[in-house]
Amino acid sequence: MKGDFHARVISNVSIARHVSDISLQLSLDAGEIDPKPGQFAHLSSGGVFLRRPISIAGFDKKNSRVRIIVRNAGIGSGAIASLIPGESIRMLIPLGSPYPLDLFAETAGVKKICLIAGGIGAAPLIFAADFMREFNEKKGKEIFSVESFIGFRDKISSFGLEEFERAGTARPVIGGLVTDALEKSLAHDRPDAILACGPEPMLRALQGIRGLNGIPSYVSLEAHMGCGVGACLVCSCRIATDSGHTDDDNVRYRRVCRDGPVFKLSEVVFG
Repeated sequence: MKGDFHARVISNVSIARHVSDISLQLSLDAGEIDPKPGQFAHLSSGGVFLRRPISIAGFDKKNSRVRIIVRNAGIGSGAIASLIPGESIRMLIPLGSPYPLDLFAETAGVKKICLIAGGIGAAPLIFAADFMREFNEKKGKEIFSVESFIGFRDKISSFGLEEFERAGTARPVIGGLVTDALEKSLAHDRPDAILACGPEPMLRALQGIRGLNGIPSYVSLEAHMGCGVGACLVCSCRIATDSGHTDDDNVRYRRVCRDGPVFKLSEVVFG
């Protein structure tokens, strides 16, 4: 279930350079929604005509509170990042497909999940890390074993490291390539699945790591969006029907907002 709700800003805290951590209280009619890690919200942004897609970084179902982490990268995101407590905004939520954590939870045995984050791409993976930590706590045993590789340009751009540490092992990479750190780790330790979000060059590099062969890997894509519900086709991306074959006969277009934003890494055709 999704809906278009009024949301009131509860708090807005600067957590890194140009990055704001915002808590939003949804209106009372939002009681039935249940966002999952990987899904996003489409937010109105002041006087800007089009809404902006923002990854959901957390959800408190009991109190109907949404957490978003926003990087001030332009007029629209800047308007959202500058909201002050007490102000209201409209939010279409939840949208898109989530990471398949519910599916992983249903299979037997401990699942070792590796999270790969780059920059603001850490936001949805913070939600994923919290989901797995809370799932383990509810079960009273370890169902998910979490290892996170989190890359940032520099130290003042970094955020969320303590939250990744609470979920498992966190390996921050400051100023280097997070994919290099992952590749070294894969030489002696293979996870059961990989979840990733970050800039396209990072995801391209991830796709080129041979050690990932045979490991289910899922990426959340970023895209400019118009409607957020699949009607306008602005956010179309290319997906291979036959992994490894990217000629025109084996590529189809899919909407990041509706068919994604989470896709299998092996299926995405970049560039």
